[in-house]
Amino acid sequence: MFFPLRNWTKIEPQAVQSVFREAFIQWGLPLNMRFDNGVPWGHPGSAVPTALALWLVGLGICPLFGRPRQSTDNAVVERCHGVLNSWVEPQTCTNLSELRQRLPYFATMQREHYPFKENTSRLAAFPNLTLNSRTYQMQQEKDIWKLETVLDYVARYTFTRTVEKNGRITLMTHEYSLGRKYRAQRINARLDPQQKSWFIKDRFGEPIATFPALQFDYLIIEPRLLTSKHFKAKLGGVSSEV
Repeated sequence: MFFPLRNWTKIEPQAVQSVFREAFIQWGLPLNMRFDNGVPWGHPGSAVPTALALWLVGLGICPLFGRPRQSTDNAVVERCHGVLNSWVEPQTCTNLSELRQRLPYFATMQREHYPFKENTSRLAAFPNLTLNSRTYQMQQEKDIWKLETVLDYVARYTFTRTVEKNGRITLMTHEYSLGRKYRAQRINARLDPQQKSWFIKDRFGEPIATFPALQFDYLIIEPRLLTSKHFKAKLGGVSSEV
């Protein structure tokens, strides 16, 4: 009742990115983060990451996507959300300000004071969680973020497309023209991270064309803030060979 946008899919990726940065400043950079397959984390029905996920990859964070409609893949977090919801009782809050006060209070209570193992708190049981050596400051992001890591990550995927009537295909926000003679044909595309180029082959594995991977250029423009246009890719079919 306090969420004006009603659902996650309407949240601008920049807002999510801003919250991530605040969390990284406090806790440091994790090695991986688990997501579901919905916007803004991923594209429903596709394993291909969004620009938001690629931004995390560039920071050295591996996104882990759960299986669609399989909440048990993330059972610990789901359970934690349920406990926190019962403690906070958001339905009894009179306004958003009160909810914002309750959430950190009860999160701290559960993490640092509530008995977990052998009558000790979670923080006492896992003290190393506060000693993350991968510190983060926003002004250091341009030195931490690596395009090469993103290219290597995307190169693990094979992108399958059906050529449109006008002879074009779309690969992660950019269109490429193969020519009308290939219309309605199925092709495969893979990224060469060293050459930063797409290599296109027909369904028999024969080379068709090579194109520069221009869709990654926005990631190296300062500052590295994402805009909504980077999240409107027509992804089509993808198979992962990770």
